[in-house]
Amino acid sequence: MCNTVVDVILAAHNGEKYIKEQIESILGQTHSALKLIVTDDGSKDSTVDIVKSIAAIDTRVSLHICPDSTGVVSNFNYGLQFSNADYIFFSDQDDVWEDTKIELMLSKMRETETVNGAVAPCLGFSNLHVVDEHLQTIHSDFYRFSQLTPENNLNINYLLWRSSVYGCTTVMNRVLFNCAGKVPARIAMHDHWYAFQAALHGKIFYVPQTLIRYRQHSANVVGAHQRGLLARIKRFRKTLDGIKRSVVSARLMYLMYHHKDENSPLSLTEKLSFLKNNILPYYKERLAYNMIFSILWLTHG
Repeated sequence: MCNTVVDVILAAHNGEKYIKEQIESILGQTHSALKLIVTDDGSKDSTVDIVKSIAAIDTRVSLHICPDSTGVVSNFNYGLQFSNADYIFFSDQDDVWEDTKIELMLSKMRETETVNGAVAPCLGFSNLHVVDEHLQTIHSDFYRFSQLTPENNLNINYLLWRSSVYGCTTVMNRVLFNCAGKVPARIAMHDHWYAFQAALHGKIFYVPQTLIRYRQHSANVVGAHQRGLLARIKRFRKTLDGIKRSVVSARLMYLMYHHKDENSPLSLTEKLSFLKNNILPYYKERLAYNMIFSILWLTHG
């Protein structure tokens, strides 16, 4: 297994402050048979130059400039076209990987992916160690810190509308990618898409070890946030926009799950049944989010 080459796709955007440290943590893995595919989404800082300088001395690294600066999902989609390995990892630009991350996740994948003698579509995800911008511990267990239950992600009823699978922790096999394809335009996040597809068509597993130092800083897309009134207003608007995108995603996945055309209308009965069977069982997990989602699902789903 030590000779199994894996692909790591790192989506970059204005990441000059931390990307070198992240890349070094990937290249320093105990499982060294890897290709690091860096896709840059219109960086205006020195990110591209940093990656070029690393690629010049380590042939495992390649840089690709995303032609359309349209966000993180399209950036990862772009990187996937350069991948041909049997196993794919996703990476953010500002974390630090523990040096056994690939080795442990790949080992668990190989234990899990075979069903009745055949390789099934499969995805695995791990816990995270939450740290500040200087890598000092905020909390040793991301899911406890966030009051989330990682095992919920093993249930497709949950994944039909929510996911707390973080892409930077995941590994998926080529069979899953061939089954799921690139992330559709109306899906909010790549990690949710592949977790859903794994649960729908194959297997999904959770590794409780914290294999990433998940760096929190003021520029995080998800993470630490400023506390001022204006910042809170902006954050609420961003959160609301995110929930709206999640409702669109949930509608599409619901229709796929029930083998309906993606443009089929949902009846009020279907919407209410979804609230009862899929959302209500998890109402204690981020109650405010669930309430807003439920309202938008009924009015816009």
